[in-house]
Amino acid sequence: MAETDRYYQLAEKALNLAMSLGAEWCDVSVGSGRHIGVTLEKTAIKEADSGRSQSASVRVFVGGAMGYATCGGHEEDRLLAAARRAVGMAREGTSDPDFVALPGPAEPVDEVDGLYDPQIEAMTVADVVALAVANIRLGRRMEPEVNLSGHVSLSASDGVLVTSTGIRLSRRRTELDGDIEALIVRGESAADKGYYYDFDSGRMACDCRIDEIARAAVEGARRMLGARRIASGRMTVVLGPLAAHDFLDGVVGAANAESLQRGRSFLCGRMGQKVASDRLTLGDDGLVPHGLYSGACDGEGAPRRRVTIIDRGTFAAQLHNSYTAAKAREPNTGHGVRTGGIQPTNMTIALGDRTADEIIAEAGRGLYLPIGHFSPNPASGDLSSSVDFGLLIDGGRIVHPVENVMLAGNMLDLLGAIDAVSSDYRDEPGNRMPTLRLRDVQVAGTE
Repeated sequence: MAETDRYYQLAEKALNLAMSLGAEWCDVSVGSGRHIGVTLEKTAIKEADSGRSQSASVRVFVGGAMGYATCGGHEEDRLLAAARRAVGMAREGTSDPDFVALPGPAEPVDEVDGLYDPQIEAMTVADVVALAVANIRLGRRMEPEVNLSGHVSLSASDGVLVTSTGIRLSRRRTELDGDIEALIVRGESAADKGYYYDFDSGRMACDCRIDEIARAAVEGARRMLGARRIASGRMTVVLGPLAAHDFLDGVVGAANAESLQRGRSFLCGRMGQKVASDRLTLGDDGLVPHGLYSGACDGEGAPRRRVTIIDRGTFAAQLHNSYTAAKAREPNTGHGVRTGGIQPTNMTIALGDRTADEIIAEAGRGLYLPIGHFSPNPASGDLSSSVDFGLLIDGGRIVHPVENVMLAGNMLDLLGAIDAVSSDYRDEPGNRMPTLRLRDVQVAGTE
């Protein structure tokens, strides 16, 4: 607690100086962090690094213009100099008539459980290296010639936020995460190569098994051996948990109030309208215990709210920070970032009544995507995506991987094509990821 008290003292000194220099609104963040990272390459440890950092930042508003300045370290004179720079930049900046105020203090809120783990903070470089080595040994036991690469890392941070509106918040966070890529080569042709990756992460050590990521990566690489070309056509597409999450991430991004207010979202003008199948209910919840993106308050100190973005197919709500909420005269949903912008938290998806296996069995002929990378045009919703990880479904059964395949369509059409959401799911802390099925999707093959 002594360190937190020191952070508060530094932040309040910078805040008081900024206000005395003419700032109308101000917030100050002071914190520190620790990082350990281990890199794997060619099924061996390539490097390990660790470090500690101290940082602080000051944000001020003068006449609707913003100034923002940072400094490394916690020396008082450097932080006060940052406060002076921030005020100077705001005085020279362009006024924004839509800026109203920073968030004010709300009713006291309890921090979300499960975001800090002393076990993770106590880990050493040797502990993190051991997790990486465990993946190497596991991968070699499964496939002696497998080529593994990836990362294992740890982070721990703490800090405070103080604002001129009376907010005083302290935060403490830990995270352990890893990602492993596996490449299996059985011959010279492209079909003789299988590549896949997987990951795991958690705020608490009990929420993840970083030492076993290689298992899923190697199993996936085996599954991708023997890829074949398929013909073009319209067919059913089943999105596995990771692919479905990536697909729906584009919808959450389109519900960003800043993009909507600027006319840069394919959901513009569709509030209260049907934009997806009745089977889809999609939300954002930053209050899930142990959630990777959870926290009682956002980066500006505003309390987070649970938001239902799509309610049984209807566009029901957007994600706000303090600026967009004031501009729209709507409640702030607590998705603000101090450096500007809006950041989603944990995605929530209402589950269906059939398992993923049942959804695949009912598909007849189509594609199954365990992983997908979807980057729709944010304004139009148009989507054209290569299928890097795809498997053919035939007779309701996954038969072989595919190559040289693309998907095309518009997000609104694809959302309307959802006809099933699974009852089972991949469970990442704060994020339940079910399987989705889409009917009549345009698939471009090369057979």
